[in-house]
Amino acid sequence: MGLYDDLPDAKPRATTASTARDGDASDDASIRDAKRAKRATGDTGERSEDAQKVQLRDDATVAAPSKAATTKDALQRIAQHLLKPEKFVKASGLLKKLLMSEACDRGDAKALFACLENAMTPTPKARALRAETRLDYEELFEIVAAFSPLIFNAKQKRKLEVWSTYARRINALRTDDSFEFTKAVKAIQEVVDRVDSYVEPPGVIEDDDIEIPPAPEGASEEEAMEMATQYTRSIKAERAAEIEQLAVVDELREALIDALEFASSLYGRTWSQTTIDMMSNFFHERRPKFSPTSQERIVKIWDDLRKKKHARSLTSAGDKVSMTSFERDQARAAGSQVSARGSVGAENVKDGRGESAAKMLG
Repeated sequence: MGLYDDLPDAKPRATTASTARDGDASDDASIRDAKRAKRATGDTGERSEDAQKVQLRDDATVAAPSKAATTKDALQRIAQHLLKPEKFVKASGLLKKLLMSEACDRGDAKALFACLENAMTPTPKARALRAETRLDYEELFEIVAAFSPLIFNAKQKRKLEVWSTYARRINALRTDDSFEFTKAVKAIQEVVDRVDSYVEPPGVIEDDDIEIPPAPEGASEEEAMEMATQYTRSIKAERAAEIEQLAVVDELREALIDALEFASSLYGRTWSQTTIDMMSNFFHERRPKFSPTSQERIVKIWDDLRKKKHARSLTSAGDKVSMTSFERDQARAAGSQVSARGSVGAENVKDGRGESAAKMLG
């Protein structure tokens, strides 16, 4: 039986030629009888073309589930599997395929956000930085970032940036390429520059702290009470939204410090030491952007790296092999003589230019 066999005027398929001929003859006779009966009753029985199209569309909607419902169901099933770290690789692969097929839109934002939230449960640091799945996290959130402007609202985007800091920016530090490592550090520093200076979040507002404006003239007592209740509710909602937004920004600050902490753990790689030193100085100079507790973490990391750098300089005083290229150039410049003309390394120049310039300057 076909999809549209139950629709009006639909005829069953003929199985043989004789059956088709018999059916056609019978149908013709039935049609003639029906027309005579309708003419007798004054009913023409004709339906407009628009009415037929509406009927076809309604029946097709009942026969097949909508694309939106199918996408939402798929996202809900994927979200359940993303809660389990051992199933993340397979579940994230399905989610990536679904996103790449452009099946998700703004109507699926809540279901898609739930998937990403489950992928970061219990904490982004515990899930996204696992060595076994870090590449899958990085790839997933790169795809999510491409579709984010088309799907998520501003509130969801702020939370997504926190997760992306772990999934993309911190994981990008795991590289053996000095150029890619420097690029990843620069991306983290750009986020730090975008973050506003830290301010203490406001407390929860109480009813007694809300100054309710007077009711309009002519309003009844009941109407005045209703307006006051709505005004109080709106003020509380605004304060709650403000507190929540500041909390998410503070989560981003913590994620950035986690990035600095992770970079400092890679200090044993000689080729990345200079970049890490510069990164720690960058954070140290921008401490006012962070909360007092976060500032203590920054100072501790910065101080530990300074001690390591000092210990390395003492160890490598007579061993230039263990020094970085920056430190070798720095040591050579520190021991170079500066001529009267401002040239560095003029100690080996014996053409008299430096001496004559010195005499002229007195």
